[in-house]
Amino acid sequence: MAKPSIRIKRQTVAQLLKHVDSGRFAVPKLQREFVWDGPKAAKLLDSIMAEMPVGVVMIWETPKSLRLFLRQAYHVLPPFKPTNRKVWFLIDGQQRVSVLHHSKEGTLLKNARGSEIDFSRVVFALDPRDEGPRIRYRKPVEGHYESMRHVLHPQWRSRLSHLGARQRRRVEECRASVLGYPMHMMFVDGKLDQIRESFLRINTQGMKITTADAIFTRAEELELRDIRHDVRQQIDESFGRLDEMPILFAMAAIHGGTEARGEALKKALERLEAEAQENPRRRKQLAKHWHRLAVCFGKAVDYLRQHFRVINQDYLYSDYVVAMLAIFFYWNRKGLPTSKKEQIRKWFWATTVGSRYTGRNFLRCLPEDLKFFKRLADKSNGRFTYRPEVERVDVRKAQFAARTGITTAFYAMMIKRGPVSILDTGLNEIPTDRYASSANRKDRHHIFPRAPLSHAGVPPSLYNSICNICLLTAEENQRIGSRSPRQYLGDAKETGTYFNRKAGRHLIPVHEESGIWHRTIKKGYQAFVKERMDVICDALESEAGIRLFRDA
Repeated sequence: MAKPSIRIKRQTVAQLLKHVDSGRFAVPKLQREFVWDGPKAAKLLDSIMAEMPVGVVMIWETPKSLRLFLRQAYHVLPPFKPTNRKVWFLIDGQQRVSVLHHSKEGTLLKNARGSEIDFSRVVFALDPRDEGPRIRYRKPVEGHYESMRHVLHPQWRSRLSHLGARQRRRVEECRASVLGYPMHMMFVDGKLDQIRESFLRINTQGMKITTADAIFTRAEELELRDIRHDVRQQIDESFGRLDEMPILFAMAAIHGGTEARGEALKKALERLEAEAQENPRRRKQLAKHWHRLAVCFGKAVDYLRQHFRVINQDYLYSDYVVAMLAIFFYWNRKGLPTSKKEQIRKWFWATTVGSRYTGRNFLRCLPEDLKFFKRLADKSNGRFTYRPEVERVDVRKAQFAARTGITTAFYAMMIKRGPVSILDTGLNEIPTDRYASSANRKDRHHIFPRAPLSHAGVPPSLYNSICNICLLTAEENQRIGSRSPRQYLGDAKETGTYFNRKAGRHLIPVHEESGIWHRTIKKGYQAFVKERMDVICDALESEAGIRLFRDA
């Protein structure tokens, strides 16, 4: 095979951006989607301004007759214009070129994880005494932090007319540094197989390529990236960070694949790729099947939210739970009677509490569950069987801020029970959307506050246990502050109504001998944690309808 020819051309950022605007560039199907975030985008421009090396832009220059390799969906650059005689496919440097273009335009863009990047927030710090990078990602402040979309604009003087002479000189220096920065463009002339291999080698040695990226790159005949995008279009933003490997696993599983990782999964998809290349009808059939699977991912997310109160991805410990349920909906064509729902209920709680899709259980449990769901889809009498592998003490060890199986099962169950205000006089249920923000840790209330426990010598691993957590609003959490439960629950008992029912919703034992009423906080907490651990375990087993924990 003839070696590909290479030539290097040096051009400024300003010249590069003109090529972008003229529609010369295109993103090939083998390329990844845009994956950077705002801070990383700002760091690129700051590196350019500091005259640091930022790498080579590798371009596969081909006749426009080969634009069938063009990725048609979710463009991150202006589309290729057919008036150009040749296509410049970005093999390496798509992220950098995209950042330069969108920083100049100040546009909004969603990356591959569904996170929105506001490029108008890529700003230039006008005061040289300001500590930190000269270009950063933050909210613009007139006269202090000016958006790079104004700095790089041809009419920058009129857009920044409010600045003084000294500030305008700093802007001019920034413009000259960025737009005059020399970019090295490597033009490669070769065949598709050579280009594909170059992409894999470059990304393996630079920004580490994932197994999913390697699969997407080698199987462009199946247009897997478009199918992944189709899956993410079927689910809302609260599950928008769904990982790629569970999607690929589901795509292989509905055609007989059983492995979820590594070479076995790659080979299963390569087999389908070969079938698609040999038979156009098979390719259309696969595309049809996978589109239906994408719809089933949406059904799976809806089912998890409706039946198990998994309100967003942070309340799910493994994305393979979504994939497995999507596979079942794909196979299931006979409705969803109560008998099937009961088996799914057992599977969900056992799989979550038992962390069956992580660690040493991963490779064993996924193939087992494929068989179970196939039986359940084909026959209404399919049965899920489970032998408990976790102990009750594992609930006490589970930390409230972790995204583990037991922790996410606990939060899903607590939301399903309908949390209520403790301090209000009535039985006021808290709206579920109060817990939908992944950043809202303040709604996770320590029943025994951390400060007095710490002063009493209780270690963080014990007072941060989920056994010491209930779900309240951030406002009520703040009202309680560092008061002991003996104080604030005592006040709620005396002044409010429905006290026992409220405590029951939160699984807080409030009988006369409960540790919450103990005068010594350390002894009271030790008794409380032991009792609440059992209360939580009993409630989880009640939800599941099966035994989840090994006997002590």
